[in-house]
Amino acid sequence: MTTTRSFKPLLTLAAAAALASASSVAVAQSSAASQCPGFSISPTNVAVNPGFELPAANVPAGESTCWQNGMALPANSAAAGWLMHTSNDGARVCSRLVDSTTPGPNGRRMLAFRAGGNEGGIYQDVRGIVDPARAYMFSAWVFVRSGKVAMSGTGSVGGPSSFTTKIGEWEQLRVCTNSRAVTDILSIYNQDAGGGTFYVDRIELREIPIVE
Repeated sequence: MTTTRSFKPLLTLAAAAALASASSVAVAQSSAASQCPGFSISPTNVAVNPGFELPAANVPAGESTCWQNGMALPANSAAAGWLMHTSNDGARVCSRLVDSTTPGPNGRRMLAFRAGGNEGGIYQDVRGIVDPARAYMFSAWVFVRSGKVAMSGTGSVGGPSSFTTKIGEWEQLRVCTNSRAVTDILSIYNQDAGGGTFYVDRIELREIPIVE
């Protein structure tokens, strides 16, 4: 599996996705999964550019930025702080900041993503931001136009993942970790070999109590 940053993270993310069971808000049943609490969640969101309000350098809001085989790496997405990755075959991926339609409190923008194959999506390396000895909840609102979207908060094999179950409507995905899985790579990516298009907004990464 090819990544636009390094090979290891997406290889492990692919393995984790293969092991996970599909759920819109529940984490996969693995030893690395913690029950997502409904309380005692930190008020501090430590994700970078979680609402996609800040465009990447030299990519004005509303303009697409794309990557395909032969282009330079890493591949910045249209949003500052987020990179793009793609499939083993190097399928073309594109992202663009558009006006937000996300339910609930939001900003002006959300990220639109188009994947030419499976595993095309965005990711953020949060090593150096989070404490590896602590547990975190990673959540996002996703609107799938085509394909199927997965999310993971760790690059470890067997880490908890969550999958969309709907087309054409907003859905919140959420995963929580415990001490057996380190939160390090936040990823949201298409899992349909035929490609897919989705919107994403309202990222949250918050510390939670550890529940083994």
